[in-house]
Amino acid sequence: MRRRTPAPRRRWAAALGVTALVVAGTGALGSPALATATAAAAVDFPTHCIPPPIAGIPAIDGTTTARITVDNAAPKVGDTVTVTYTVAEPAASNPVDLALPADIMTPSGKVTVAGAQAAEVSVAGPKKNDPVPGKGAFPSFSMTGTFLVTAPGEITLSPGDYNIHTSYIMELDTPCTVTDPPAPVALTITATDGGGGTPDGSQRLTASVRAGTLSMVQDGDAVEMSAVDFGRGGVSRGSLRTVTVEDYRGGPAGWSLTGKVTDFRGPGGASVGAGALSWTPVCATKPGSPSTCAAGSAGTVGGAGATLASTPDGAFTGGEFTVDARLALNIPAYTATGAYSGVLTLTLT
Repeated sequence: MRRRTPAPRRRWAAALGVTALVVAGTGALGSPALATATAAAAVDFPTHCIPPPIAGIPAIDGTTTARITVDNAAPKVGDTVTVTYTVAEPAASNPVDLALPADIMTPSGKVTVAGAQAAEVSVAGPKKNDPVPGKGAFPSFSMTGTFLVTAPGEITLSPGDYNIHTSYIMELDTPCTVTDPPAPVALTITATDGGGGTPDGSQRLTASVRAGTLSMVQDGDAVEMSAVDFGRGGVSRGSLRTVTVEDYRGGPAGWSLTGKVTDFRGPGGASVGAGALSWTPVCATKPGSPSTCAAGSAGTVGGAGATLASTPDGAFTGGEFTVDARLALNIPAYTATGAYSGVLTLTLT
């Protein structure tokens, strides 16, 4: 029987719109896996998931049902095998009445490799999910990664820990761990040495490429904007400090860089609303990058936020990107004199 968590008190409803989907450590990620040639039956394993503290919900101990597929069940030493880890049945359903929107969740996890060789494969999925109704069941989600075959023999693959990152109202993580590791073996493949082995007097050289992270660096944290005249008002202009995005994950997921701003506070309680700030984004892709960066639309930033730049999901993604924007704050005439400051928060998912 699927475990359900009692609905939180109503005063938590707005905040739990972010966390409800992940209190069981799973997400409504209906992303298709890469094409695979070999799959095994699903396995069940106990899972311990820790909801974000803001949810006010205790840890969830439930059962995850998962399966693992590969693109090659009979690889040779030196081959790269693509692994897809699919959470087929999450441990719990949406515990609150609040529906959750589409495309707010990004999963990542690990697959344990044992037998002829030992490794821990990093897997990740795209930011993609169907809407989830209040108290509704969560559909499955898939994550992919690769590993290099380094030894002949039977190689076992087991599902491991995973995490769901949500980007809705705020950025939150829900880590889920295998309660009694390792989880059951979900798939066994057999690797061969490629025929002929290693001749006398020679040495086999094996290299690998490790998956990295998605990160950003800002060229400073203060923006000086132009002054406008009291009684006339007008547009105060400035330029966003350049943001460099590095996507070294090597998986199928793209990324999205969004921003939102607070009201601009001035002297004596005076303010200019967040909706008065607009931007014109610009994004450049470093030559050789697998992905191509797209700038967000010009328009209002506001407290609700807007997209600054993004790259799409794809079979193979990654690269380096620089992101800028021209900023314009529309200040009304006869706004009180003095300095006005707001905080623009950028979030990369």
